[in-house]
Amino acid sequence: MSHPPDLSAARPPQRVLLVDDDELELELMADRLRALGFETHTVSDGSAALELLQTQSFPVVITDWQMPRMDGIRLTESLRGQGDSDTYIIMLTVLDDDSSHERGYFAGVDDYLSKRAPDAKVVAGIRAAFRAVEMRQALHAVRQQQGASLVSDVATGVLADRMRAEVKRAVRYGRNLSLLVLQLESDNGAAIADMMARAIDIVSTSIRVDIDFATRYRGLDGVQRIAIVLPETAKAAATVVGARLSAALAAGLQTPIDSFTARVGCASFTPGEDTRPSQQISANIEALLREAEAGARVAPLPASRRSETG
Repeated sequence: MSHPPDLSAARPPQRVLLVDDDELELELMADRLRALGFETHTVSDGSAALELLQTQSFPVVITDWQMPRMDGIRLTESLRGQGDSDTYIIMLTVLDDDSSHERGYFAGVDDYLSKRAPDAKVVAGIRAAFRAVEMRQALHAVRQQQGASLVSDVATGVLADRMRAEVKRAVRYGRNLSLLVLQLESDNGAAIADMMARAIDIVSTSIRVDIDFATRYRGLDGVQRIAIVLPETAKAAATVVGARLSAALAAGLQTPIDSFTARVGCASFTPGEDTRPSQQISANIEALLREAEAGARVAPLPASRRSETG
């Protein structure tokens, strides 16, 4: 008699790292998760969590917000800053505070879970987290096979994570989101990669502090570009920003022996009435990036012109 194959070995282990400085809350939540069938490990603050994650793999991290030494937000920022885009991070909450949720999404938090949530909701949230981890790992595997990745000049996943957080925020508050893509071209064919650090400095000083986000990346076509995420910005306003940045880059990068053209592509996302926070987030991110990249690919400009917005 034949039996269906056991697919459990191909899935990430149901291992959860629980982070909380309150010993009672930590043990209560750990006991709940173990009773629900999850392999649970506990640490008392973000620093201890980071140390453990250097040597052990936990697909899902559930962390409290307020903790000594390193709180949940700083833990999340540290993990994302190290290039960890696969780990699914759930923030434990007591109150449903939209402003707190917004800050967490900016840092790279994937979801929130109330400490008082019923077991059914806890199980659903964690199972959804493991499914998300599986999809992320599968996506990385496909991109590796293609020989290219969405982001390679910065820690893998930083741009995608920021865009994911901003799309969620746009959906939550019903506000616009725009993305600019800047593509640099040297008139004498100089290596653009050598100018990227300087270009990022120029862009970073020309956008809104603590609101907008800029980073360099290499697209699937291998071209290095700069992406600027503009929250709460409609396409018309983003186009104006793009033209200003294009001119600033062309002027700032120009040297006695070379000049640069900075081409700009712009794409915008406006949530519809039927859009939900979990509805095709990845598809929206990919569509925004590809549309903006397409706008940056324009015909060469005459020597007298140094910028163009698409």
